[in-house]
Amino acid sequence: MPIPPLFSPRRARLLRLSVAAALVSVLGLTGVSSQAMAVDFDTSAHQTHQNWQTLIATLGDESHVRAVQRTSYSDAMLSVNATPGHCRTPWIEVRSDLGQRQAVSEVVNRVPIDLLVDEQRAQTGTAVLSTQRGDDGLYVRVNGIDMDLLASRLATGEQLHLRLRMTPDTSDYWFMSFSLNGAFTAWQRMKTLCRAS
Repeated sequence: MPIPPLFSPRRARLLRLSVAAALVSVLGLTGVSSQAMAVDFDTSAHQTHQNWQTLIATLGDESHVRAVQRTSYSDAMLSVNATPGHCRTPWIEVRSDLGQRQAVSEVVNRVPIDLLVDEQRAQTGTAVLSTQRGDDGLYVRVNGIDMDLLASRLATGEQLHLRLRMTPDTSDYWFMSFSLNGAFTAWQRMKTLCRAS
């Protein structure tokens, strides 16, 4: 199913902010003033690949390798992640600022999501929306996407478009687009770092 024309960056940002505000309001999530509750990973092995970066994020025994795109939006980032020992099963996550730290960690919703590279056929999966206690982000983890097919499209693609249905049975959508400039190189380094970790 083709994705309709995308919103302008300004309109997409306003939509994200209104969606985030609606989620905070509907869920009754309250801000948390203590920054001590937030969990921060140590990062290492940074490398820039045009609009993308690769790095290793570590917290105690937990470690992930990430290819990150944070240049398309000032308040959101896209990451492709892999965990050492499970390098063949990477996943995609989008983080968008909610504007206030959250009091609880919880799954907010599960809704359909479409991923489209340029004008190629869209891949449809499931988006799991969640918050983390002490963190001011809304996390969108994408499940059910053929990651090998996506990787092959990153090699020649220019833009990755996401269309997130805000509820399973409505036509209210959240659109985002991320530059793929440097994405395939970042993907390859992420895989190399994961295997070496």
